[in-house]
Amino acid sequence: MSTVAVVEDESVLREELTFQLQHRGFNVVSFGDASGLYRHMATQPLAVAILDVGLPGEDGLSIGTLLRTHNPQIGIVYLTARSQREDKLAGWNAGADAFLIKPVDMDELDLLLRRLIARQIALAPAQAPHSHTKQAAQEHETWKLNNAKAMLVAPDGSRVKLTLTELQILTELVTKKGRPCKHAELARAIGLQPDEWDRHRLEVIVSRLRLKVERETGLEAPLRTLRGTGYAWAA
Repeated sequence: MSTVAVVEDESVLREELTFQLQHRGFNVVSFGDASGLYRHMATQPLAVAILDVGLPGEDGLSIGTLLRTHNPQIGIVYLTARSQREDKLAGWNAGADAFLIKPVDMDELDLLLRRLIARQIALAPAQAPHSHTKQAAQEHETWKLNNAKAMLVAPDGSRVKLTLTELQILTELVTKKGRPCKHAELARAIGLQPDEWDRHRLEVIVSRLRLKVERETGLEAPLRTLRGTGYAWAA
C-alpha cells in the first residue's frame, strides 16, 4: 500500500492532519523533523511527502530537494503558512508538485494525493526490471571501498563519490567486517569529541548516506541498523 509521510513540527497540526488522512483511507506515517523521515525511508518506500517549510534543523525545502534528486517520481507537497510569491517560487524550485497554504482544504489535498500516488503506481512497472537486474548483481558480487579515491564501488561497478565524513564512516564500518560499530565509535571516526556529538546527528548522516548510495547505484547499501547499538556493514 502506498505510504504518505507528513513532516510537521507542530504536534497538534501533525496529529490532526494524520488522523484526517487516515480517516480518508491513506496509509500515513508522520514525523516532527527530517531525521525521522530519513530513518523511515532507509527501510521503507514512500509515495508522497507532505512537508512543512519551517522545520527545525533541516527545513522542508532542503528535504524536498533531496527527495526529488533521490526519486524523480516521488510526490512532494509543501504545506505551509508562508504565502508570499518568493516562498512559492522557492517551493517550485525545490521540486514541489504542489504548494498549499495552511489551513488546507482536505478535499483538495485528498484529490492531489490520489493523483500523485496513481502517477507513481503507473510508473512502477517500467522501473521494476532494471531494479531486479541490479539487485541480482548485488547478490552475487560484493561492495568495495576505495579509500585512496574516496569512492564506494557497487557490485555492478557503479561508483559513489564520497565526502570526507562519508568516507570516514564507511572506513570504520568496513574495518569491523560485519561486527557491530557503536555510535560513539562512528563519532570518533569523524573526529567528534564526546561532548560534540549526539545520536540524532549520526542517524541523519547515515540516513543521507543510504539515500545517496541508492540514488547513484540503484542498489540498497548493506548498511544495517542495530537498534540501541549502532550499525554494521553486512557486505
